[in-house]
Amino acid sequence: MSAFVGDWKISKRFTLEVASAMPAEFYNFKPNPDEMTFGDRTHRRANAGRFAKITGAKPPFEFDPGRMPTDKASAVRMLRQSFDFLISVLPGITSEQLKRTWHIPSWKGRNDPDGRAMILNRLVHTAHHRAQGEVYLRVKGIKPPDYTF
Repeated sequence: MSAFVGDWKISKRFTLEVASAMPAEFYNFKPNPDEMTFGDRTHRRANAGRFAKITGAKPPFEFDPGRMPTDKASAVRMLRQSFDFLISVLPGITSEQLKRTWHIPSWKGRNDPDGRAMILNRLVHTAHHRAQGEVYLRVKGIKPPDYTF
């Protein structure tokens, strides 16, 4: 798993650049009533909970999706803590942890993922929400950071 640390470091940098590009006063912005706010989208990229589940390590904060901070300072701090946590535990993930499965009813199509699938899902899920954040920036007339990977 240590081979993927570099990918997660790139994801961290780019995700934090997107989160930082939105001015604090627009963190409650959503382009239409059916969407999440930018702040909600930002905390959705925090992966500490899933990595704690895989590894058994204590995450840097309690994860309660209904009560996560959505203001810019708190959301960016949480993102940074989450990425730092997962980057620190990733190299120590064992083959047994990768093989273990969990039942996650809300996951469509693969609701009994193993550790490997959860890690891949988190990387893809982060990109998904980050890309939506880029669209929010564009709607507000803000050029998103240039993509690098």
